Amino acid sequence: MKYKVAAVVVTLALILGLGVFEQIFIKTTFEEFNSRLDSFIVEEDETYDLKQIKETQEWWEKRHKYLELFLPHNQLIEISITYGELVGAVAAEDFDSAQALLNRIRQTSDEFEDMYALRIGNII
Repeated sequence: MKYKVAAVVVTLALILGLGVFEQIFIKTTFEEFNSRLDSFIVEEDETYDLKQIKETQEWWEKRHKYLELFLPHNQLIEISITYGELVGAVAAEDFDSAQALLNRIRQTSDEFEDMYALRIGNII
């Protein structure tokens, strides 16, 4: 009997701990991603830094592998595909399209952070 209770307590603690880790990982990842995206924003007469954008793309792809454990793949792939378009637009110096793509990625990232946060509206 004692072993069954201990097993239940350990299992519940493990589930709770993994849930807390998931929330912290998702929140910190999207906060860092949003911070990186915000650093790209330029004035009208400035250009984007392609090197910085590619570095963030590599960072995102590394995090993307871990986020797939917690979040739907299709929505994460949408961010990656749009980010690839952003890299192409910046490389082609199409900064109007780059701005639109950057705004789309930023909005999607904000929605992800809200959609998977621990909130009463997401639980009910």
